[in-house]
Amino acid sequence: MSLLDDWLSYVEKPSCFDDHHFESLMLELDNAETLHQAFAGLPNGAAFVSRIMDFRARADFNGTYLLPPPQVITPRAYELAAQYRDAVADRLTELDYTQAGAIGRSHVGEISAADFQHEQELGRLRVHDVGTEFSDDFIDHCAEFPEWIWGLREAVYMMTTFPAITRYLLWPIVKYPLDETPAAELWLMGHWVEFCEDRTLLIMGGAG
Repeated sequence: MSLLDDWLSYVEKPSCFDDHHFESLMLELDNAETLHQAFAGLPNGAAFVSRIMDFRARADFNGTYLLPPPQVITPRAYELAAQYRDAVADRLTELDYTQAGAIGRSHVGEISAADFQHEQELGRLRVHDVGTEFSDDFIDHCAEFPEWIWGLREAVYMMTTFPAITRYLLWPIVKYPLDETPAAELWLMGHWVEFCEDRTLLIMGGAG
């Protein structure tokens, strides 16, 4: 029995496997044919497969994870960071997150991934924990779907281990109400965004 066979059984009867059983599913589904076999029967499965294939085509692969190809900071990266900041602030407002307005008004500044880590270790950055807010909300959102969504979430998460990218890739199926497209585009450029009390940080090389 292949992991694809296990997945198809799991969709029919989720209780037959633990969610974590499918962490390496996407490594086995390495072409369009197997992706369609696995997901075509899911709601909007064809659109999900298309998004997975497009993302893979634009990323590098180290044998286990997808990784962004290295690129330099461009004006487009700043535009994407601002777009994602605005989308995040809008969703946080809907969730009654206290600092939503401050995040929406913050300016975008750049920092290298090494400097970001160093500043965090020294306690100089006051980073909002919006990741936990969205992760909890995403779990609540997914609870409305059949139980196979948890195995699928594990499989997609293990492609990059970035929760925002997981939400972006799963969007055709789950339609989580936050536009993660700017974050995905930034990731594919090798960068990332964090939200601090005084600014939005565009982290150069932060997606690696």
